[in-house]
Amino acid sequence: MSDLDIKSGDLITVTYEEREFTAIVIDPDGLGPGQPSVGFGFMMAQKHIGIPQPTLTKRVIQHDGGEWFKTPSGMLFRVIHLLGADNNNYKVIEVSEWFDLAMDILLSPGQFRKPTKEKIGAFLRWFAIKGFYAEANVALKGVYTGKNSRSVTKWLITRQSGKPVRKSYTDLISDTGAHATAYGKYTNKVYEGLFGVKAAEMRETWALMSGSAKIARNHITEEEGLEAVKFCEDLVARIFAGDLEEAHDAAIRWTVKKFNLSPQFPNRR
Repeated sequence: MSDLDIKSGDLITVTYEEREFTAIVIDPDGLGPGQPSVGFGFMMAQKHIGIPQPTLTKRVIQHDGGEWFKTPSGMLFRVIHLLGADNNNYKVIEVSEWFDLAMDILLSPGQFRKPTKEKIGAFLRWFAIKGFYAEANVALKGVYTGKNSRSVTKWLITRQSGKPVRKSYTDLISDTGAHATAYGKYTNKVYEGLFGVKAAEMRETWALMSGSAKIARNHITEEEGLEAVKFCEDLVARIFAGDLEEAHDAAIRWTVKKFNLSPQFPNRR
């Protein structure tokens, strides 16, 4: 589609990382000549921001001869009515205003419940991290490539996908009646079993530009390491049969084998 072909109401599918958005063109020259402004309809907001469409619709008010979305804090965001290229009518808010709207609700949620706030937070966090890493790569290398973007995306997905597993793992430890200090103890047991060092040391090493040849930093990336930890903790929760030490020992052995790890245990006196 050339600049001359872009019209208000055109529908486009924007794939940003693993998220797929259906956006609608508001103004073909909204950001400057030939630079269209785009927005999301309420269905997209429900899908990605987590606010149900009926709730969004209820917060639309009449003001100054137009329709506006009113947040619990009282902020107003313009709602634009557009006839889409598919002949359906859309209520649209411009993309950058969706971010402002989401942030305002996160700060002043009113009656919005915790699950909605968590989804809004995840939505904003994702784009904030991606944006910061884009700027960081430009500052360091002078360019932000598609490869850089994909690397950050894969890292983010790995970190996010591990959260539900971590909860089932920590719930298991809690359910056994173990002391609160057991979380740190077993986290270190996993890291030492997989990488040969405690969790804090491994994380510190991953944070460095270069690592010591004596530790697993040179054998496994942070992304791969986090995936191995996630797999191991999930396996502990699955095979536990009354003995936490036994479950950890078995899970570590299978994880080392699956990920072809070579844990290098430091000499201890």
